[in-house]
Amino acid sequence: MQVFKAFIKTAKKYLPINMMYFVIFCVIAIMATSFNTDTENSSFQSVSLNIGIIDEDNSKASGALCDYLSSLHTLTPFAYDKEILLDSLFYRTCDYILILPEGFETRLFAEDSDLYETVQIPGIYSSAFIDEQINSYIKTLRLYLTGGFLPEEAFSHAASALSEASDQVQVVEFEKTGESSMTAPFYFYQFLAYVLVSMILTGLTPILTIFWEKNLAKRISCSSTSLLSRNLQIALGSICYCLGIWLLFIITSRVFYGAQMFSEKGLLCIANSFLLLPVGVSISLVIGCFAPSSNTINMINNILTLGMSFLCGIFIPQQLLGENVLTFSKYLPLYWYIKNNDLISGFGGKPFVMKEYWHNLGILALYSIAIFAVALAVSKYKSSRQKA
Repeated sequence: MQVFKAFIKTAKKYLPINMMYFVIFCVIAIMATSFNTDTENSSFQSVSLNIGIIDEDNSKASGALCDYLSSLHTLTPFAYDKEILLDSLFYRTCDYILILPEGFETRLFAEDSDLYETVQIPGIYSSAFIDEQINSYIKTLRLYLTGGFLPEEAFSHAASALSEASDQVQVVEFEKTGESSMTAPFYFYQFLAYVLVSMILTGLTPILTIFWEKNLAKRISCSSTSLLSRNLQIALGSICYCLGIWLLFIITSRVFYGAQMFSEKGLLCIANSFLLLPVGVSISLVIGCFAPSSNTINMINNILTLGMSFLCGIFIPQQLLGENVLTFSKYLPLYWYIKNNDLISGFGGKPFVMKEYWHNLGILALYSIAIFAVALAVSKYKSSRQKA
């Protein structure tokens, strides 16, 4: 077992950098998990905003609208000065500016559509929220006017009706019975694909490169150790190395998320992550056959892992990627891993189907076999070249 011992001794050299990867990943996983779970568990809250008001009509109708808005938000009267209005929005002293021109009341009773003007920041959701409140008030007011109420009565009833409607809104939470949420483990296993493959490539490839070095390979072949024995010992060392890294992450997820990892979906996440090992090892074998330098290995590692992370949906959800990107990423193994992870967690927008899960898992296994076959072909070619 001399080759195996040499493998383990060499692997210890790369232990510090792999532990650095591990610690950084744990910190990022905790931060990402806490941020996303807090965001998802938060419910809707009505927020009071700062509204600048320019009332040029000074009528009962404009005053009633201002009274209604002041019950929901903070109103600040403004004079019509374009520079002051733009400065208020730029420095965020106002979130929204409402301009009620002369003739507002007349057009309101005549059911005209062009009643008021606004100055707002484009693309801000709070502006659309205020627009909806104003439109709801105007529609409700016109219903009362159409029903025969006097304007003063309609103003009062409209504000009261909308206030009662908002008080009756209830927040309903839907909880899954029998199984805890997989939100937190989802983010852990989402980023695990990047870190696990990176650690395998960073730690395993340099070791394999050493054993593929021409002089060392010839020295081993001259010893009593057969080629089969050498390859089996290297394979055993690779298995122990990769399983050790994988088990470290599984234990960490167990510590972080407790009994969730022993639920059905937790075990499916673990099984899905296990298929990352043959993928990482196969890629390492292919790279190691070319015996690159350590700097070249780091460069290849960054290109492969970061490229697949962005294209396959690790850093950017697959739902947000374009069709052309997704079409290309289907030819990459991590795409199928992330697809399974989305399927387990429900973040992909599809119901979980066990048949589809096994289908994706099978494709991931086929990619491992295909890459491993390429590694064997390259290895055989290099061996024949060395003998020649």
